[in-house]
Amino acid sequence: MTRMTHSLISHISCRAAMVFLGALLCGFAVTAQSIVELQPTTGVSVDPTRKSPVGLTSTTTEDNGGLSTGGYLVKQTAEVGGRISDFSGNELMWDTLVNLGSGVRLLEYSLNLHSPTHGGFLFDDLSFSNFGYGGDPNDLTRLRFSKGKLYNFEGIFRRDRNVFDYNLLANPLNPATSVPDVPILNSPHQLFLTRRMSDYNLNLFPLSIVRFRLGYSHNIQQGTAFSSVHEGTEAQLVQPTLNITDNYHFGVSVRALPRTSLNYDQFYTFTKGDSASTLYALPYNLAGTPPIPVDLGVSFNTAAGQPCATPILGTGFVNPACNAFFSYSRSGRNRVQFPAEQASFQSSYFPWMDLAGRFSYSKSENDLPAYDELFSGLITRTRQRSYATTGSSSAERLSVTGDFAATIHVSDRFRIVDDFRYDNFRIPGAWLLTTNSLFAATLLSTPNVFSPATCPPPFTAATCPQHSASSSADVLADAFSDFLRQERQVNTFELEYDFTRRINAFAGYRYENRDITDSTSDVQLQTFYPTLATRACTGQPIQSDGSCTTTVTSADGTYVPIQAHSLITGVSARVTDTLRLRFDTELYYADNAFTRISPRHLQRYRLRTTYKPVDWVNLSGGISILENRNTALDIGNLQHNRSYSIAAEFAPHEGKWGVDLSYDYNDIFSQTNICYVATPSPAGALSCGAPFLTGISLYAEKSHFGSGSVFLRPMRKLTATLGYTVTSTDGSTLILNPGAPSGPLTFRYHLPVAGIAYEVSKGFTFKTNWNYYDYKENSDVGPTLPRNFRGNVVTVSIRYAL
Repeated sequence: MTRMTHSLISHISCRAAMVFLGALLCGFAVTAQSIVELQPTTGVSVDPTRKSPVGLTSTTTEDNGGLSTGGYLVKQTAEVGGRISDFSGNELMWDTLVNLGSGVRLLEYSLNLHSPTHGGFLFDDLSFSNFGYGGDPNDLTRLRFSKGKLYNFEGIFRRDRNVFDYNLLANPLNPATSVPDVPILNSPHQLFLTRRMSDYNLNLFPLSIVRFRLGYSHNIQQGTAFSSVHEGTEAQLVQPTLNITDNYHFGVSVRALPRTSLNYDQFYTFTKGDSASTLYALPYNLAGTPPIPVDLGVSFNTAAGQPCATPILGTGFVNPACNAFFSYSRSGRNRVQFPAEQASFQSSYFPWMDLAGRFSYSKSENDLPAYDELFSGLITRTRQRSYATTGSSSAERLSVTGDFAATIHVSDRFRIVDDFRYDNFRIPGAWLLTTNSLFAATLLSTPNVFSPATCPPPFTAATCPQHSASSSADVLADAFSDFLRQERQVNTFELEYDFTRRINAFAGYRYENRDITDSTSDVQLQTFYPTLATRACTGQPIQSDGSCTTTVTSADGTYVPIQAHSLITGVSARVTDTLRLRFDTELYYADNAFTRISPRHLQRYRLRTTYKPVDWVNLSGGISILENRNTALDIGNLQHNRSYSIAAEFAPHEGKWGVDLSYDYNDIFSQTNICYVATPSPAGALSCGAPFLTGISLYAEKSHFGSGSVFLRPMRKLTATLGYTVTSTDGSTLILNPGAPSGPLTFRYHLPVAGIAYEVSKGFTFKTNWNYYDYKENSDVGPTLPRNFRGNVVTVSIRYAL
């Protein structure tokens, strides 16, 4: 084995730690080792025009000729430096959108080996690259190597650290008039997760008649997320999160016939979800010796009775007649299996016809074998003091898909294209849950467990369960099933014609048929103990102990057939050698819709143009217009999405300077009739069934995105860059909560950048970059923390190329 192979193994072993220090030392180790070990052993690769070793005469680090050793041409680069971060404003918004901190970084390391004679022992080509190690939120390692006709392999490791806390998300926006005034400054649904993703793919005999594909990926999502439970009061939950997904892939291709490939692929996915939820905090106290910690939740609107009219008494303790939590937990081990098979082919065996087809089948199983939800506190609406829900659930998804496409070349200019697609999925699901509840009037009351001995007739003793007229069943056994099915056939027929070598056009018709079935069935066995039984079981026999059992059934189902028709046309023209245009349109009509925002009428127009007046200037522009309609009387849905863009690039051959400019404008609009609840009711509001009111929900947003950058190279060793990006939005929507700000509908985000790169000596380049981030919302903050921030990130590094 050559010293080159020893060097590679040393490098890969060094990388295995996947941590910054290991990656950083690994980069330095390979660089130093290359200087010692990768010296030419049989001679120097000479450029005959320069009469000097290739790789030692490069004028810049980008012009890297490499070194020849052990039969390989070796190239490598390393960029090591650090970031200096400074910001002001909302720290969690900074982490949500930027998340760059100060510290030393391995900004980039790459190693490339190539055997010009294809005489490598284990591989002919190898590429190894890394970036982001040392503290950046995203880092990546990629390894690729291949050996001629035998195999090629690619492995990728990625790690993403995700922080999300946009404090308007799920925020109750508590009014300042509440007593007490408790603003929720951060999102109750924030998350702090890390994803580690590994992907490995191996192709065997990639140029042979029979070819094999093997793949494996491993995805871990771990961290902490937050949520809330919507019962009694909006209690915040903390969710330690661990989700693991493994994917396996095996495939084979046979190319026995000319220009024809037959393929088979087997996929298997297994997902484990081991997340759980518990009560996040108990920040209040109930009177007692010692005081009893409780949680009143995050919703404080005492005028509306949240969590109650007077949550805090004059003593400073919690009102015992208020909605509150002592404890809460929810757990369940979710398991999903997803096997899938796919067969496909592509063929141009006949010169006058191209064929392609694919068929796939999958059956996934989602099982939650042991679900537990435990609550202790008080829900004043039902007087529940505690409940325990246990059971299991399962669901399946059976899917069959297939498509077939054919292109018939009638002549050199005329083609007939037909594409047929079929898909059918079914999702049956069910749960079996049992809920046992105990009831009491206040938080300080001990709930009574029903017993005929402590609750004798006439069932009015203080030791009986303390129900109210709104109390739920003491014991509830619930068997629920749900079924969703869709079958769809889509056929697209097109005629394509080349009028000249510069102009071609197509026209076609698309037919779509969808049948959607949605049905549910629920059977509840409800057992009521005194004193509620006499009111809840009207017409049902009362047992000698005062209890009764009743069966409540419900079923619902819909069947929606949809037939849709589209006219599609387009034209492509190369007006001159420097000017090209492409335009296509679709006019769509459906006789039905499954959701209120699904269109029954659709119009789509797209125009794309490019212009290159000289070889160093590129101009382009685009227009995309989408119009949706469903004008049924009770829906009144109108939507549009209109986008306009232009771009320009200037890059003279001498490379002394360059300019890149772009601008995008988007106009999004949506209108739909809705039913909602508002207190107090707006003047003139119409009812759509008490307590709901009918109204028009509007959403409108106009956004502008502009960017520009310029680079200058005033001298051979110096390159300077300057850029600016800005995003600006102005929008509005129906806001039912008077305390809600417009938030992300009106904001400005400025991102100027600047950088300098200077070649200090042969192979060494000093680089410094400055990034500025300025996020500002142009609306009231609302009862939250301001979401604005400003920050600077300066990156300083040395890049070495060998």
